[in-house]
Amino acid sequence: MAGKRVLAAGKFDILHLGHLAYLEQARQLAGDDGELIVVIALDKIIESERGAPPVFPAEQRRRLVESLGIVDKAIIGYDTTDHTRIVVDTNPDIVALGYDQYTDIDALEAAFRTERMNTRVIRLEKKEANGLCSSTLIRKRIIDYYRENGRPR
Repeated sequence: MAGKRVLAAGKFDILHLGHLAYLEQARQLAGDDGELIVVIALDKIIESERGAPPVFPAEQRRRLVESLGIVDKAIIGYDTTDHTRIVVDTNPDIVALGYDQYTDIDALEAAFRTERMNTRVIRLEKKEANGLCSSTLIRKRIIDYYRENGRPR
């Protein structure tokens, strides 16, 4: 079976094992001879969704994700509300959505059909990943630690 071009996307603000589990599943969809392209959210998207800027700027997050051996290429998302543009430009066989990425799959697939694309959308499962698997929980742990123990010396 020939490999597939798979597109995955996320914030990847504080890289953790949950991100790795998501990207490993996306890589499996691509196959050994396929290609995994990862879209990194713009800083302003993170700030608008969280009400706070990301810990790491987009280019640093892109470089970290691209350095993972399972990722072929990481790109920074477009500054547009039309999320289909980057999909059209990368022309993947599959868009891999994480279990917690809330997207209207039917609307997305309809947009692909309008563009005459055969791209499928596959929602991945939540995989067990030992350890802290949430950027929010990681930030909370750091804040709690310094509240209890004071500033570092």
